[in-house]
Amino acid sequence: MQDKQINIIQFMPYFPPHKWWVETVWQEIANYWTEKGYWNFINVITEFEQEKILNNKIDMQPIIYESEVIWYTKDWYDVIVMPSLEIINNFPIYKFWTKKYKVINRYLKDEIWEDKNNFRVITHTRFFLTSLIWWIFAKKNKLKWIHIEHWSDYVKLSSKLKTKLSIIYDKIFWKWIFKKADKLLAISNACKEFINNEFIKRDVEIFYRGLDLPEDLPQVENLKEKFPWKIIVWFIWRIMKWKNVDSLVKAYYQLDNVLKDKIQVVIIWDWEDFDTLKQLDTKNRIYFTGWKPFNEALAYQKQFDIHTHTSSPWWWLATTLLQAMNYWCLIVATPNEWAKEVIENYINWFLLKNDSVEEIKKWLETALNNFDKKQEFTRINKQIIQEKFSRNKQIEKLSDLVK
Repeated sequence: MQDKQINIIQFMPYFPPHKWWVETVWQEIANYWTEKGYWNFINVITEFEQEKILNNKIDMQPIIYESEVIWYTKDWYDVIVMPSLEIINNFPIYKFWTKKYKVINRYLKDEIWEDKNNFRVITHTRFFLTSLIWWIFAKKNKLKWIHIEHWSDYVKLSSKLKTKLSIIYDKIFWKWIFKKADKLLAISNACKEFINNEFIKRDVEIFYRGLDLPEDLPQVENLKEKFPWKIIVWFIWRIMKWKNVDSLVKAYYQLDNVLKDKIQVVIIWDWEDFDTLKQLDTKNRIYFTGWKPFNEALAYQKQFDIHTHTSSPWWWLATTLLQAMNYWCLIVATPNEWAKEVIENYINWFLLKNDSVEEIKKWLETALNNFDKKQEFTRINKQIIQEKFSRNKQIEKLSDLVK
């Protein structure tokens, strides 16, 4: 246990089992903080999809304050659920007018009242009102406040006008938030540069998401038996526009017949562009598994030879890319989703100039013709994961920062 006990109140727009993008990152911070004995951790979240937890009621203890159930303690951390609604999709606000909202505010003030010096407020991700509201809460109650930023670009909306208005909103409120936070953390160098270039010049600490993969994985089909004598080339995760998987399919079909017959493309998961992708596979040469639970997807991933990171410009470092590094895959990657933070061309994998079909085809050919580099590259990748993405090391770093 650290020499100074620090209690954390972490405020988030969403929390598992809600599935968006980074809820699991926020949950992992709470899990590891309490597992390492770093004292109490309170998560304050919105109510979306939380009824699944209530209905299950496994390994949870309700928290009752002023005769109100304000939710539960689980895995040694507290989860406080604010009554909420979404005024637009993926933009929650609290129901300020409800009795429960006021009860929870009193509960939080009572929790910190006797020991303010040993409490810290953590907020995540600009743009959400949760960060703005709890900055005010921290200042009003004289609490130290850490903001962790996850985005490295402006929000893109359905029209140019809406996007422009959102940037104005971003510039007005979030420059102020970045300026006023006692500590400002970013989850990548790209995110740090975005803050410094677009908002404010100040010290920003890098706080990478740790990687913690289970050792025991379920039994899944053996791809080496299913496709004997084939090099397995694959993609995993959401099949959506920004993942650019259609360019992988098009690049595959443009390979010469010798290389085409040498490999088997496997695509794990589904999402909004799944049907479109299957239509591109005009000769049914690609193997689509469809949606798979996380651990099953990992069991497939461990069998792959070449991981294709096809992403177009996007906001954050793809965990599937880190998994591939950990699982000894040879990697062909666009520079997007911050891939260039962890790769160096011909040192630990092949880095594309952009996300075009031509580039993906060119570098897929290069990887196939340099397949003997796999062992050398993957040894370096494993070392990078162990040194930069150890979750224990990242939580220890957070502990030092909040002290």
